[in-house]
Amino acid sequence: MSALELRYRRLLAWYPTGHRAEHEEEMLDVLLSAARPGQTRPSPADAADLLLGAVRIRLRRAAGDATGSPWPGALAVAGFVSLLMLVAEGLRFALNVPETVMMIDGRTDGGIGPMLPLYFGTAPYWVAWAGIAVLAWCGARRYATAAACTVTAAQVVLAVWGTNFPEAPYAYLGSSVAGIPLPLALLATASLVASPGPRHGARLLGRARVAGFAAMAGVLTALSSQPLFSLLFQGHLGDVSAHDIDRLYAFSEKWNYAQFVAVLVIAVLVCGALAKSRQGRRASALLAGAGLPLLIRVGLVHMGAEGDLLDLSQLLLGCLAGFAATMLCVRLAELPLKNRAPGRPGKA
Repeated sequence: MSALELRYRRLLAWYPTGHRAEHEEEMLDVLLSAARPGQTRPSPADAADLLLGAVRIRLRRAAGDATGSPWPGALAVAGFVSLLMLVAEGLRFALNVPETVMMIDGRTDGGIGPMLPLYFGTAPYWVAWAGIAVLAWCGARRYATAAACTVTAAQVVLAVWGTNFPEAPYAYLGSSVAGIPLPLALLATASLVASPGPRHGARLLGRARVAGFAAMAGVLTALSSQPLFSLLFQGHLGDVSAHDIDRLYAFSEKWNYAQFVAVLVIAVLVCGALAKSRQGRRASALLAGAGLPLLIRVGLVHMGAEGDLLDLSQLLLGCLAGFAATMLCVRLAELPLKNRAPGRPGKA
């Protein structure tokens, strides 16, 4: 046995026993046939791909993929919706760029250069998720998964740093990705790693519901964009005038209320659209993990709360509470269906 074959077998040992018994020799033949002359070690890309494949298969089996469990499909659907929301949030960031530039230029004397990292430092993050969405949609799942894991790991590090060291230089950039984007990123990454993927989730949803979810994401993007706020408030783009502070305050209150109602209505519509199947109901529970913190945030803004709305621990607690509460409702709703299952005494 060559050194290369031995090292490949060590990597393949991470796969479940049943999978190795059925596929190990075939996988080994493919790997060895693609090896370079004189190669003695697996390339980093091959090693990472094998390990990621082993983790994915073990997670799928743990979730019950081989026993007809609805969770893999639910995770695929939730991953698609999360990826769609991340792309929509990136679009909102892009729409706000011209307004932000005009605002900075009108309020600073030294030019916008020193302010660029503060206001636009998260631009690479949104570009990265747009690229991941394109890769996932085009079927390049291996590259999309690797990119998502890398971006999300960096996001977690930045979030912990930004929320624990708020006085550090540019800590705001870290804390800004610790909000609603964090659970969305975790859900999208988990979907790529441990489910058939967001692209499969889109197929499960069907064209009509995919179009509906895209339209709802567009509504949220518009209602959180600065250009629309400026147009409705003052009739033109540009830095919002604060000369009439009472009018600005009253309009902001109405704007925040509209955001709160929109998020609440969209949450109800999403749950209604997904409630017809077991995997859809579980996808709702997964999405509630990100939806409840969003609803809390816009609710606090509507009520005029001051200071940091949600820190990292509150965000995680909100995610867990949203998932647990929705899953409890799912279990209660499915209980009559289980009681009517064939084979139970007294039931047809």
